[in-house]
Amino acid sequence: MELRYYVLFVLLTSIFTLLLYYGILWNLVVSLTNYSLLNPRIEIVGFRSFNELVVDEEFRDSFFRTLIWAGILVISGNILGVTIASLIFQVESPRVRNFFTTIFMYPIALSMVVVAIAWRWLFDHVKGVNVLLDLVGLPKVAWLQGDNAFWSLVFVSVWVYAGFVAMLYLAMFYNVDKTLIESAIVDGANTLQIMTRIVIPNSKQGFIVSTVFLTLFAIQMFDLPYSMLFYNPFTETIVIYIHKKFVAQYFYVASAAAIVVIVISAFLVIPYAMLGIKRWVLKR
Repeated sequence: MELRYYVLFVLLTSIFTLLLYYGILWNLVVSLTNYSLLNPRIEIVGFRSFNELVVDEEFRDSFFRTLIWAGILVISGNILGVTIASLIFQVESPRVRNFFTTIFMYPIALSMVVVAIAWRWLFDHVKGVNVLLDLVGLPKVAWLQGDNAFWSLVFVSVWVYAGFVAMLYLAMFYNVDKTLIESAIVDGANTLQIMTRIVIPNSKQGFIVSTVFLTLFAIQMFDLPYSMLFYNPFTETIVIYIHKKFVAQYFYVASAAAIVVIVISAFLVIPYAMLGIKRWVLKR
């Protein structure tokens, strides 16, 4: 029976892997051609598509905008995540703890399209948050206009993923050796000292995991900005750039940009995967 499950697992994994790498290989092949609506005759042109990306100001803007988004999401997400997790960790009642856990996990359970539509209404100039600002005498903010649009979307992404990061940290907190915490309590340490000197330092794996995931989320950011503002030059990410070029049938440019995303993702995932194999499989 166990052999049957093992063979099935290997078979399914092999099929999935072959499909994945076939797609990546085909994408690489297309990026080395001139395949587009304007060039029905496909020819191998080498790395010309990547050269076009380098000189394309729109690609550079979307690329650096995505990196900035990733940096803010990683920093803000980790700060909020560890703060939320630390507060929930102090709650003794399981019911209350589960209640707050559900609240903070709820945004990640929603479709990003639903989140985008909800926040699109909240950012409306005359119907959303500005109504509350007007009631207290504060000036209205053009949340989705100009550069404000980018920062508004970054805020929404942090709101969505902060709870997810908090759950990662919370899982690490519960794995900390309880004898260390009990010894600190006996020695007279307060809650803040226990968290900052024992619990959080022994949960460094949570930072590694959350940083990898948040960076990948930012690099793959598409549905939030696209659903909220469609093609907007102030919020265009690298994935939206790929989508725009693909829809315009500049397939070789879209494929070249996709290869860039694949390389960045691999740069993040492979070291983490190797670390996981070393720690959890080989026990080193």
